[in-house]
Amino acid sequence: MNVTECLINYGKAWFEPDHERRVDVLRTCCTEDILFVDSNGRAEGLDAVSKWLGNYIDSMGPGAERTAESEARERGRTGDGVSVDVVTPIEELDGFFRYSFVWTMPDGSTSGGTDFCQVADDGRMKVITVWPANEAFPLPDAAR
Repeated sequence: MNVTECLINYGKAWFEPDHERRVDVLRTCCTEDILFVDSNGRAEGLDAVSKWLGNYIDSMGPGAERTAESEARERGRTGDGVSVDVVTPIEELDGFFRYSFVWTMPDGSTSGGTDFCQVADDGRMKVITVWPANEAFPLPDAAR
């Protein structure tokens, strides 16, 4: 599996409403012991990461309810009025990669950041760290 294939499956997991199916999708792009870290805490293992992802869109409020219907876009995924797009090149460095992303919510608001990931020998992610965009590390101008 290459990084692009990995991220396509990871994007599918974010839009999958069923926990067990989301675990199955994550298994294709993440190791069993995946570590997911963001500013809200950490999740370890496929089950915990699946629950975290499932809660994320559920917390976006009205209009963000998920169905199993989502579609791939050239650099992202969209469904139920929510979309996420990769807004930078994917850079790889000796078993790690990074990219920046932007979420667009049903009300048109946006949020984004940069993921830094470590890759296992089989190409799946074993560590995902999510860094929110801020004044010191803004998203590229083209992403705003």
